[in-house]
Amino acid sequence: MQEFLGLALDVVLLLIVVGAAVGFVSAFFGVGGCFLMVPAMITVFVSMGIDVGVATKVALGTNMGVVVPTAISGAFRHSREIEYPKQHFVSFAVPVAVGSAIGSVGAFLVPGAILKVLFGVLCVIGAYRFMTAKPKPVDAMPEVDSLKWTAAGVTSGGVAHFLGIGGGLVYMPMLNTVLEVPARKAVSISVGTMVIGSSVGALFFAALGSINPGGVLPPGSIGWFNIPVFIALGISSVIFAQLGGRATHRVSPKRLKILLAIVYIYVGLRLIGILAMLGWPY
Repeated sequence: MQEFLGLALDVVLLLIVVGAAVGFVSAFFGVGGCFLMVPAMITVFVSMGIDVGVATKVALGTNMGVVVPTAISGAFRHSREIEYPKQHFVSFAVPVAVGSAIGSVGAFLVPGAILKVLFGVLCVIGAYRFMTAKPKPVDAMPEVDSLKWTAAGVTSGGVAHFLGIGGGLVYMPMLNTVLEVPARKAVSISVGTMVIGSSVGALFFAALGSINPGGVLPPGSIGWFNIPVFIALGISSVIFAQLGGRATHRVSPKRLKILLAIVYIYVGLRLIGILAMLGWPY
């Protein structure tokens, strides 16, 4: 069978398609696209004969790596569409970096099953909040309360990278619901923050996975980070992030909230395990 980057050609084509979807979804919703990438990567790694536990951690670490160039592409597009809220971004993203380091170490030391279920519940609650909240004026940004924004950032980074996700699924409800940032501006801040948080998370997963991988790693891996899969997913995700970032600013705030709510309900039910009980695949 033909190979590219050490992967079967049909696997590479699958990852390119997934990457395209991830890029669009990431920039459009301000999330990392982990609910698309991680299941695909776990399937690929397990088909190589890798233990499912190791495959999951490599998928999570690689997922965070792919988020970085995708989010850079999306952030660039958002900065061209609106006046980027730089002060709010810095106030949120710097604490997120600290939380990301803490959460990554926690993922190395502590089983995450219970927290994943709790986060699934949070997603469903967040979806309800998105659908019922009164739309805020597009340009009305809240004042930055340093203590509140620092606590929100550290908490968000810690939870996101304990779970091993890009972070947008945590950042968006934190920004929109807790910090009261309007939806479109929250998307732009979330995308930019993923560059910072996911860079820290991916480096920690690579380093910690090198110290104690827990089993045989897929070919081309540096700890819990796989280079060939990163390249295959990253190329198309960067390109399609431009389309997603452009589309966000052409959808009404009310409709954007409903679409965000649908995404959170789906992810929440998956993390809680309800979809699995109904026979849906991972």
